[in-house]
Amino acid sequence: MEAKKYKEATLCFEHAKAYKHLIIAYQKQGLYSKALLVAQEHGYYDLGAKLCLHIENNKKAASFYSYKKPLKAAKLYEKDGFYFEAGMNYLKAYEPIKAYDAFNCCSNIEDKQKGFAALNEFSLVLYFTKHYENAFEIFLALGDYYSALDCAKKLREPILIKSTTLLLAADEAENAHFLLAGKCAEQVAPEHALIYYAQGKSYYDMIRLLISREEYDKAINLCLLQEQFEMANEIANTYNSDLMVI
Repeated sequence: MEAKKYKEATLCFEHAKAYKHLIIAYQKQGLYSKALLVAQEHGYYDLGAKLCLHIENNKKAASFYSYKKPLKAAKLYEKDGFYFEAGMNYLKAYEPIKAYDAFNCCSNIEDKQKGFAALNEFSLVLYFTKHYENAFEIFLALGDYYSALDCAKKLREPILIKSTTLLLAADEAENAHFLLAGKCAEQVAPEHALIYYAQGKSYYDMIRLLISREEYDKAINLCLLQEQFEMANEIANTYNSDLMVI
């Protein structure tokens, strides 16, 4: 008898386009797929999500929440290990660092790359709308130190500029671009630049930098080690005759 009443109610609700009540009527009859279809077609996303949670289908619940409550969707996706979907919803919820963490957990390399590409686009939007601090955080997480440094300069934050420049230099050195690493580090940490120039065997850059730091004795000693006697004498003659090489 109860089933008959719900069936009759279903026909009435459908005819009256009372979709919320129609969803509930389908649910009462155990016709979950029909209930969810109506919920999706007519925008009852919250009701659809709650129904999915009731039948323990977290992924489907997350897809409903993604329309208007992306943060809830992201957490559900993440809980069940759907990291790409979680990351995309964190982006929709303006939580880019959480999005980065989610994308970074993707076991599928293609998903991870797609996620990072979406995150990079998001950071560019932030940059061009002058949200430099937020863009800086994302560029830094992505390892895009050149863009992060650009943001730091826009923010006019000396500490950020120095630390990001050093990260950029270290990254270039890690890729065996020692000359470039030295050029990057020279303005903010010349002692680091000397190490990078040494690693790259760029002795003329080392000598030039030592002279600019008025470390003439070290510059001359380096010239002597490289058997650049004429240059050693020229440095001594120009800057300090007491250091003249005989």
